[in-house]
Amino acid sequence: MKLLPTIAAVVIATASFSSLAASLSPKQVDSEQALNLQSIGVVSVSGITGSTDDAIHVLKEKAAQDGASYYRVIGVDTPGDSSNWRGNAEIYR
Repeated sequence: MKLLPTIAAVVIATASFSSLAASLSPKQVDSEQALNLQSIGVVSVSGITGSTDDAIHVLKEKAAQDGASYYRVIGVDTPGDSSNWRGNAEIYR
């Protein structure tokens, strides 16, 4: 009988952690929104296989590692006929 409260506590704790992690994830902004934010630097990636979305996802991860609350993608492209993506983003607090 004590198993049910334990399972409920684990489910609630997991849901709380997931929502906390999502709220700590940097949000993407556009140029206009960025005007009101404080820039803390630029992050860059290269050699990302996949798609544009994959490169942007890695930029977002790097922004989070640097403590950013927001990021603005400056550019994402694939050099020549390569399938590897590169990009950069300005990060904000």
